[in-house]
Amino acid sequence: MQKAQGTGVVSFFHAGVRGAAAYALCSAAFALSACAPAAASPPAAAPPSAPAVLDIAAARVVDLTHPITPEMPLYPGSKPYASETVRTVEKDSYYLNRFSMDEHAGTHVDAPAHFKAGTPTVEQIAPEQLVGPAAVVDVTAKVAASPDHQVTVDDLRGWEARHGALGARHIVLIRTGWGARWSEPAKFLNQDAKGVMHFPGVSVEASRYLSERGVRCVGIDTLSTDPGPSQTFDQHKAFLGAGGYHIENLANLEQLPEAGAVVVVAPLPLSRGSGAPARVLALVPAAGKPSR
Repeated sequence: MQKAQGTGVVSFFHAGVRGAAAYALCSAAFALSACAPAAASPPAAAPPSAPAVLDIAAARVVDLTHPITPEMPLYPGSKPYASETVRTVEKDSYYLNRFSMDEHAGTHVDAPAHFKAGTPTVEQIAPEQLVGPAAVVDVTAKVAASPDHQVTVDDLRGWEARHGALGARHIVLIRTGWGARWSEPAKFLNQDAKGVMHFPGVSVEASRYLSERGVRCVGIDTLSTDPGPSQTFDQHKAFLGAGGYHIENLANLEQLPEAGAVVVVAPLPLSRGSGAPARVLALVPAAGKPSR
């Protein structure tokens, strides 16, 4: 997403705003020329759409995470989140709960090991893969016409035509509009009379296209990156099997511009976890506005 000028990897902290240490994130860290794999022939570069520097002190922070509750939508067969109060301030001088939940519930990360043995589990995902420029691919119009829409290679190329080539540092976020249904689980699962779910996902072809460009993360505002009717999880097998990871059940993607934001993904580092609940935040330039 961020098409910035310059090269390099990450230059997070620069001093100097209002006499205190202020922090800036160099967009040079996300230069697309450095992100795109040499093997791919990228589309013609579009004019840079990100500011030269993302000033963290002035950036707007958007929470892309749904609160974890017992009522939240779940993939069929999953157990609801449960919490038990263990200590209270009134009785014990401090407050403490004990909770239980599936790894793949709420806003969460799928590790490569979720679908391929011998690949990284969630705590083994490299930290540098958890922070990167967001490429927000908007397919809301196509989903309005067909809830089973699968993101295509052409959808991705459309984003590239406007913002430049996708590359290894990008965190690709699919905006389908489905997150608006979160508070109504039946609408979120959208099951037909036979119990088949209908919601959008990502095609295997699009997943392979991203993997070829070195993209390691795909996120979506639905229950799964595979479309609802899928019973074989081919997209999971393709993208996770190639070493990537997913973020599912994202919130508030409508608040992000197509390009210009930086995403921070923070899954619980569960030992040998196939995935984990995650807090996902986006830093949006102060002047940034959602671009459709």
